[in-house]
Amino acid sequence: MDVSLDWRKRARVVLLGLALGAGVVACGEDLESGAACPVLCPGQNLTVFDTTFDAVSFDTTVSGIPGFGTEASMYLATRGDTLDVRGVVRFDSLPSTFQKASADSAITRLDSAYVLFAVNATATRVRGSVRIDLFDVDTADADTVNAVVASLFRPDRLIGGTTFDSAQVKDSIKVYLDKAKLLAKVTGKQRLRLGVKATSATGAEVELGTIEGGRSSLLRFDPAPEDTAIKALTVAPTSSTPPGDGIIAGDYLDYTLVVAAPPAPSGALLSVGGLPNRRGFLRFDVPSRILDSSTVLRASLIFTQQPNRGIGARDTLALVPEVSLAGEDVTDLTRAALLLGGFAFDTLRVAPGDSGTRVLEVATALRQWAAMSSSTIKQQRAIVLRSTREATSTFDIHISSREAPPALRPRLRVNYALRSSFGIP
Repeated sequence: MDVSLDWRKRARVVLLGLALGAGVVACGEDLESGAACPVLCPGQNLTVFDTTFDAVSFDTTVSGIPGFGTEASMYLATRGDTLDVRGVVRFDSLPSTFQKASADSAITRLDSAYVLFAVNATATRVRGSVRIDLFDVDTADADTVNAVVASLFRPDRLIGGTTFDSAQVKDSIKVYLDKAKLLAKVTGKQRLRLGVKATSATGAEVELGTIEGGRSSLLRFDPAPEDTAIKALTVAPTSSTPPGDGIIAGDYLDYTLVVAAPPAPSGALLSVGGLPNRRGFLRFDVPSRILDSSTVLRASLIFTQQPNRGIGARDTLALVPEVSLAGEDVTDLTRAALLLGGFAFDTLRVAPGDSGTRVLEVATALRQWAAMSSSTIKQQRAIVLRSTREATSTFDIHISSREAPPALRPRLRVNYALRSSFGIP
């Protein structure tokens, strides 16, 4: 038996198979435009259909995601009367004693009191200098109401503050507290609830760490200034209210407080981004001939961006699509916009002030819907558009909705082939 001849025959077969496969791929990528326009690949039984249609059956803007107190960072911003975003950190359990010679000693003096904030330098924008002020926002009033808390940022409640130049706002910052006012809280066994506010003559955005983001704010002070052997005490955020509900109390450990921000757009527009953060929710009606009887080769969501001339018009924002995993029985749109697959299958970077036709590739979504069509679990055929800087940016992308004039509405362009073309019965 001639082994070398047998090897050459098998090699020719493999090479022929690869060549045919490359031909199929090359032909499949040569997709012509038109409404349901078939393209027959030369020498093959592969008919590719290209169709563009109004597939969005419902769309809306969903606000308040991420939920209150679950932000991955505390976003502080100041820009005149247009933008004012602050933060709150609760230290509801302050130590009143420290360890000395293996015994508890009461704190009667303290020094070097500050709050250590982690800083996300990448998302922080400071020109010149910025001042971070701390206010005592503890009150017996309804401090779960934003307007009540915002009213407590007053000069008579100022409890600390530090000015930084732009080079200092990186990695972490120390904002110093009035030690006499802190001592009164400690000895009186009171709560320390701090309002955090940034001010700058040129405007500023500062992104601080939170518990949810894994970089919690920390209170530190020296409980015995006269004794160098005593180390400073470190206090982590705690929240004692509302009593009996640890989950909600946890949301109040640290949170963002939006005092002023550009409003959401009205009319036939979807909004993605902004403050409070918003997501675009789009539900699709795709013919069964595409999902049940075909192989989706490519699918593009084509939409029209409308200009937003507000804050950050020329800065860019990354827009990503994700599949909603919500079942058809989920009627709460906020919940449906939260239940995501965790995988963004495309990214589009745009400036809020730009306009024109935009395209996102969404074939992954259609293939998932096709795979789920025979399942007993009926999944909504919905895509959620979100920003990659949720709750940490005022940038807001405006998109024409299905209520807009026909030429501006979102459309779906799909390239598909009947499964029988691939020899699948």
